[in-house]
Parts: sequence; C-alpha cells; structure tokens
Amino acid sequence: MPVTLEPRPEEASTPAEFVAALNRLRLWSGLTYRQLEGKAAAAGDVLPPSTTATALGRTTLPREQLVETFVKACGADPENWVAARKRLAMGPDAAAPEPPSRERRRLWPLLLAAVVLVAAGAVTTVLLLGERGPLETGFYHLKPAHIPDRNLCFGEGRERNGRTDRPLAVQRPCADVVPATKLVAVGTGVYEVQWHHPQIGIGCLSVDDAALGDGALLSPHDCTGAAHQRFLLDPVDIPVPGGFLLRPVHSGLCVGVLGGFAEVSPGAEAVQTPCTGKADQEVLVEPA
Repeated sequence: MPVTLEPRPEEASTPAEFVAALNRLRLWSGLTYRQLEGKAAAAGDVLPPSTTATALGRTTLPREQLVETFVKACGADPENWVAARKRLAMGPDAAAPEPPSRERRRLWPLLLAAVVLVAAGAVTTVLLLGERGPLETGFYHLKPAHIPDRNLCFGEGRERNGRTDRPLAVQRPCADVVPATKLVAVGTGVYEVQWHHPQIGIGCLSVDDAALGDGALLSPHDCTGAAHQRFLLDPVDIPVPGGFLLRPVHSGLCVGVLGGFAEVSPGAEAVQTPCTGKADQEVLVEPA
C-alpha cells in the first residue's frame, strides 16, 4: 500500500525519526534505489544505491548533501528537509520545534483497545488503535492475516523444495512456533525482527542477499543494523482491520507468503514481493 501523504520532516524530534521520515519519503516517491540514482544523475548529482541503503538503515543523521540530493531525487523540496536536519544536528540545546497543534495531536494514538475478529468461526484478538502509533519493543506473534482461522504464525522452518537446509521464516502453528520473535524499535515505525533462539542466540530476520526484487526469502543472520534487516510496520485496516504491512527498509516492497493468498498450509515461506494490498501481505501482531 503506497504512502499517499508526503512526510513532514519538521515533525521529526530525533535523528532516528528523521531517517524514518526519509524512508517514508522514498515510499511516497514510489522509486527504487536504482531509479533514484537515475533521477539524481539526470540532475548532475551522484546517489549510489548502496550509499542510500546504508544511510536509510541507520538511526543517525545522513550527511546534509546526501539528504539534499536524495530529497530532490524523490521529487520533494529539499529546503525543509535540510532545515530539519540542521536543527537536529544542533542537538538537545537547539531551539525546540513548535508544539504540535490540537489538530495534529488528535492524530496520535489515544486509545489501545482489543478487538475481536471473527473469521470462519474462529476468534482472534488483535491490537487495534483508533489512530495507531508505533508498537513498543517486545515479544510478539506475527500472524499472516489471510488465514486467521488456522492460527499460523511466522517462525523457523525450511525450504519446502529441499534446495537448502538453512533456517527460514515460514508460517507454522502458533502453538509450537520457535524461536521467540522480538520486535525492536530502531526508529519511528522501523523495527528489527529478532529471533531469540534458546541454543543459537539472537539473529535478525534479513532479506536474502539484500535483494531489491521479487522472490527473496527471509532468513536469520547476525544483527548488523543493515537496511535489509530493518522493516517498516505500516498500519492498515484494509482488507483486514488492525493489521500491518511488513516492508523491508532497503527495498520498500512487502513481505507476503510464497504462493500468495491461496497458500494456507503450514510451511509456506515468507517472501519479499511487490505490494498488492491483499491479505496475504498483511500481518496481525499479537503479544506473545
């Protein structure tokens, strides 16, 4: 699901929030890193995809020149973005931005309520906020939203075709799902998806080979803070209320189920794929 409103850099109060806004600006532009490189080159600027991916995968302020070039390539006015970066670079002693207006304050989450979804005779409790804000760091179950009646969660499995025997993210029964999944906030709406294994330790769910295109699977690796190990959790209520899109920061695509909407069986792999707006690319996030 595309970002329809241009992000507002003046709302960022920390470097991490500023970087998250830059990530949303790229999603708003609808451009890939390669396309942004081309836009920059046409304007006489240099914007290597690897540099952009690295900058957008961190929680520290990118260089001012990079911000200006990136924002212009996205089709936005860089003036406000550069001004916001300068304000944040001055640190906590800088003049505080204007407090949000009453109208903007109403956009922040006011109520956390549990709602019950009834699907095929089964009841699933999910988190729903009137205006949902970011999830707090903690342990959760990530449940593919297109099969709420089957009580499947993303956890560790193997490729069904036997091509490799490495651990991968697959949908499997929630009752015996392993390892424990922890969402760790690294910016506003940006998370590491950590797997806490009792024997192996902690690994971060990563898009294979930092691939930018369709079909890449997700597997755990040592946590490095790279952009392909970070995910945007975008709240959506269509087609399933109370869900989220899980979007790799480096690609802006969506995480869905290999086989698509019709794939309801345990063992189906999680896969990076272009966003379709269908329920197989939506996850329900429940406290573990």
